Amino acid sequence: MKRPFLWGIAAFIGGILSAWYGIPLIYIALTAFGAWLIIYLLMFCIKRYINRKDFFLWGLPLLMLVGFFAMKDRMKPPDIDAVFEEKSECSLTGEIDMIVKKSLGTTYYLKNNRITLPDNHTYLVEEVIVNEYTYDYPLSKQYRVGNIISVSGTVKKFSVNSNPGTFNEYLYYKSQNISYKVTAENISIINSKYSVFRSILDNIKEELVRVYSKVLPKKEAGILMAMVLGEKYLLEDEIKLLYQENGISHILAISGLHVSMVGAAIYYLLKRLRLGLAVSTLMSLAFVYSYGILTNFSVSTNRAVVMYSIFIIAKLIGRTFDILTAMSLSAFLILLQNPMELFQAGFLLSFGAVLGIAVILPCFSCLHESKNLLVRGICASISAQVLTLPVILYYFFQIPLYSVFINLLVLPLTSMLMLSAIISGIAGIISSSLGVFLAGGANYILKIYEMICRLGSSLPKNLITVGRPDTIRIIIYYAAISVFIISAKRLKKKGTLVFFIAAVVILIAPKLKNSLTVTVLDVGQGEAIFMENDNGTTYLVDGGSSDVSQVGRYRITPYLLSKGVDTLDYVFVTHTDMDHVSGIMEIIAGKHISVRHLILPDISLRNETYNKLEELAKDKGIMLMYVAAGDMITDGKLKINVLHPCVGYQSASNNDYSTVLSVSYGEFDMLLTGDIETKGDQELITFFIKQEYINRCNNDSTTFIQTDYDVLKVAHHGSKNSTSEEILSIIRPEYALISCSKKNKYGHPHEEVLERLKECKSQIMITPKHGAIMLKTDGNKLWVDYYLKDGGG
Repeated sequence: MKRPFLWGIAAFIGGILSAWYGIPLIYIALTAFGAWLIIYLLMFCIKRYINRKDFFLWGLPLLMLVGFFAMKDRMKPPDIDAVFEEKSECSLTGEIDMIVKKSLGTTYYLKNNRITLPDNHTYLVEEVIVNEYTYDYPLSKQYRVGNIISVSGTVKKFSVNSNPGTFNEYLYYKSQNISYKVTAENISIINSKYSVFRSILDNIKEELVRVYSKVLPKKEAGILMAMVLGEKYLLEDEIKLLYQENGISHILAISGLHVSMVGAAIYYLLKRLRLGLAVSTLMSLAFVYSYGILTNFSVSTNRAVVMYSIFIIAKLIGRTFDILTAMSLSAFLILLQNPMELFQAGFLLSFGAVLGIAVILPCFSCLHESKNLLVRGICASISAQVLTLPVILYYFFQIPLYSVFINLLVLPLTSMLMLSAIISGIAGIISSSLGVFLAGGANYILKIYEMICRLGSSLPKNLITVGRPDTIRIIIYYAAISVFIISAKRLKKKGTLVFFIAAVVILIAPKLKNSLTVTVLDVGQGEAIFMENDNGTTYLVDGGSSDVSQVGRYRITPYLLSKGVDTLDYVFVTHTDMDHVSGIMEIIAGKHISVRHLILPDISLRNETYNKLEELAKDKGIMLMYVAAGDMITDGKLKINVLHPCVGYQSASNNDYSTVLSVSYGEFDMLLTGDIETKGDQELITFFIKQEYINRCNNDSTTFIQTDYDVLKVAHHGSKNSTSEEILSIIRPEYALISCSKKNKYGHPHEEVLERLKECKSQIMITPKHGAIMLKTDGNKLWVDYYLKDGGG
């Protein structure tokens, strides 16, 4: 059988996935034993299908077990994890493994750490990051890789995402072997030994950073430093987003193209100097490895360095380079170091693109042999994107529609860009004027990139929002692509493209909607409730937070995009406290989510925030609507009644002006109460008493409003002065949902409120414990789910 390394990595990944999805060890052991038995039967008894020389097959079940145990070991938290809950004062000692400059200071990656907590117990932790916030660089004290330092400060656990679609900080850093982050208050050196080699590389990088900052405008310098040195602290968010929206953000990472260019340049230069094949090979390998260290060895760099090493060694010993074998060995070495890399977008995109070119591109060649460079370029670009499309949708939720063509314009210039960048960087060390002159090529190419991307962004439907695909869709997609690959190579008929087209349609086809869904997002100390009707109409009731910075950008928008939503039809503002509107203001001012209608309470108390919302809506062409008690929105089976406040309502508290909404869908009823407190609560009680009388005396369904509810969104984050016993006795909610942050300074939710809810037998769900709370109803049955299955632990 061909390509044993490919079979080996498949078995290893199978073991990793088994551990990740919690398959018991007994089943894994039985699978391994069964595989050995099948191999034995096929090899020695049936004597078909398998050659006796294929001894590597005996190692596949073993590799699966290795992958399983490696993943289990990586998933196990350090002993210190059980000692503190979220953060703790600490002192630690550790050896500096890497130094990374950030926009607000410096991050030190430490290994072999000893962390001492206030109870004077010391714990061994493999790797942590230490953040020192300072604007001065270089620092007054120059730390070097290899220094052993003492740090006092606060150790914190990484946060787990509590909403669908949002960034999982814990998993991201776990994939880098990093267990905790420490905010430093004081740092001192206790052993000044250092790595001379790493120090030389750091000095070279620092000098190149200085040169690029001097010879290029700030924006272009930031892009070039990201591309050449892996330093992204000067990379502007606007440029990063622009490149991402047009599908060329991969050029901002150190890739195989960068590494192969650097390695090949050194290799052929040394050969021209007649240093011999062996010396040229070894020195180019040493240079490429050093370049990997210089750029902090990201996943894409790691892959590229290993694959280049295999390529150049194959050339040295006179063997044929096989891209699939090189890719498999590279993936194995990375996952052996940390199997959790398998679940990171960088790993999947890097290897997926290479695999796509290796297995999909030959299929297009079988169906249509062309010598036209443009056609071949399009086929290569499509091949890379075919296998990465599910990954792109899973992590980024959108498809850059014109990315294939934009890449065709951008990639041919990349070699010239890198050449200009490297030459100008070296020349700039000798002479700033010479550096500025030689950097002109890179400068103009980057401006061309920006021009192309802005043109792409201006085109209609530049980004198609699909959302995060279900696992079953991803499996069917790759199954259909596999059929396409096999049939294209064997049949060599264009009709096999039907499998390719079917795969794409299956993946991006919109989901059928036949129910109302409601999600109470975890936004910390704030509130955001998203609703989607069975006809696709979308609603957002409030969206803000007082303790989560840029909640619109980092929590609400990713969630909406993950659900395939890039348009909000109706946005309700119950009242204008920032913990209810900060995210809405971000969304309106931003470009990811469009808003059609902004609904404000029709009240006399109109503060600065209220006026600012009106101005933002008018500037963006959003239709403004004003509602008061008695107004209603009807959308098919969905009815939204405004219960409070009435026109002319007066209160000293901004919270009591909160718009209260009664949401009904068939037999399902939900009450959203904003931040009403004692006075608003009493107004609502009076309303319900009157409404019960109206409901009894009037058979007109248009005036009927429910007075008992399946779901209550508890008012004012569960504060003591809200949700009285009297109102609970009227509405009798089956579920009570509370949105607040964990350990907030207000003491939300208050114990008295929780007791009142328990007395009326409501099932209580709280966002810091359960994460996003998700409701789904067909108008008869109600399904309730939540995102943090382990109770937020």
